[in-house]
Amino acid sequence: MLTGVLAFLANAYSHKTAIRFGEVSITYKDLFLITERTRRYLEGEIGIGIGDKVALYLPNCPEFIYSFFAAAEIGAVAIPLNTNFVESELRFYAARCGVQAVITHSDLLARWGRVPSRMERLRFVLMDTCELPILDSVSDYLQESRPYSSDASTAEMEVLYLCTSGSSGRPKIIPKTPALLFAGAANLGAALDVNSQDRFLCVTPLFHANGFENSMFLPIINGASVVLMREFSARGVLNVLEREKITIFIGSPFIFSALCECAEGACHFPSLRHCLSAGAPLTAELKKKCYEIFGVRVREHYGASETGPVTLQVRDIDKTGAVGSPLQNVRVAIRDEAGCQLPHCTTGEVFIATNSMVKRYLDDPMMSDAAFQDGFFRTGDVGMLDAEGDLHIVGRKKPIINAGGNKIDPEEVRNILLQHPKVRDAYVIGIRNRRDMEIIKAILVGDKNCTAKDVITFCKSRLADFKIPRVIEFVDSIPVDTMGKVIRSALEK
Repeated sequence: MLTGVLAFLANAYSHKTAIRFGEVSITYKDLFLITERTRRYLEGEIGIGIGDKVALYLPNCPEFIYSFFAAAEIGAVAIPLNTNFVESELRFYAARCGVQAVITHSDLLARWGRVPSRMERLRFVLMDTCELPILDSVSDYLQESRPYSSDASTAEMEVLYLCTSGSSGRPKIIPKTPALLFAGAANLGAALDVNSQDRFLCVTPLFHANGFENSMFLPIINGASVVLMREFSARGVLNVLEREKITIFIGSPFIFSALCECAEGACHFPSLRHCLSAGAPLTAELKKKCYEIFGVRVREHYGASETGPVTLQVRDIDKTGAVGSPLQNVRVAIRDEAGCQLPHCTTGEVFIATNSMVKRYLDDPMMSDAAFQDGFFRTGDVGMLDAEGDLHIVGRKKPIINAGGNKIDPEEVRNILLQHPKVRDAYVIGIRNRRDMEIIKAILVGDKNCTAKDVITFCKSRLADFKIPRVIEFVDSIPVDTMGKVIRSALEK
């Protein structure tokens, strides 16, 4: 199915830029041919076959895109891994997902530490040094254009595993098929009126659902151009927006806040027609500031890894806490604790049903049964639908820390802290810093000679950097009630 798309695009937009990376431009014809060469290498040299699991441990780069489409063409499953993960986390995901090969760069290999020697079956593909096979005849591979749904059976094959934080202390693996990816792209693409003339700026990491699905997959399947940035830099983004004449930019509150701080006075971008913010709430003050500086309205977009895109602010009306109205093929329901649907303007848990939604987590029936009910996904978010049908998010049923768009389960961090020999008890919360961004705070009961430096050093070898507490407070005890539950209000003052 995905191979048919690249063949179609290579014929329809042969010399059009598909990917722009620094000064390098890659046409749709190039994208198809390099993907084919990558497929041959993975099959012939590495031995990847149907159903095999291939980790993508790469930053934002063209190799990430080639590798995904090549793996999908084989019938393998691509698993993007956060490049901030440390050895213990990489070992967990490699084992959990049954990874047979890791596609990465040579400068990232050392982060795997002893993992390769402990997992004999694991093969490493260094995309910056390997030699891909040369095709005998280019014309042999550019066949007649094929429709996207040329093979209905492959539309339901798993091609992607997304790894995300859980609210129970263990990560969740979300299996995606081409059909789900296309559905999500169609739903958001229709709302944004995406076309082949659009130029997307992709600075959100491709190992995140938002970066992968909305800033890479969506433009590619529409014949638009993707301008990739390896990593975020406020000055770099401002330069790229102007130089590359970006038309659609999807960021986060952290990114837009940094852009406002970096901008020296008003700097409008005439080509920019859509700016979307996702991953965390966007304050009214930041929205106003962005409009004053950049001359474009930043629209909030809401979704989940399990569901794909859900809502978008399409009307030019700012409502505090609103994340927009449901996209096409999306139903939003607000339900009470008993599962009964609530009327508009009433707060409850947000349930989502959409044609881009998965039906289960990988090999976790208990968590799947709890999250997917009656054709809906329980988001764990608390919200309401107002009289006009716009969704408002007001909180979470279970605590999740949102640090710069990274969703972190406090229980996961707490479990690591409790492994420290000098820590006797721990509680983890999110607090606001001076930039009104959420950061991690650890409240610890420790031995007398336990220091914050000890704890940070311990965490660095066990947690990705974004999961490490930025603030550590030592207390004599963690207060609990008569039922043994932590009195959060006493700690979160």
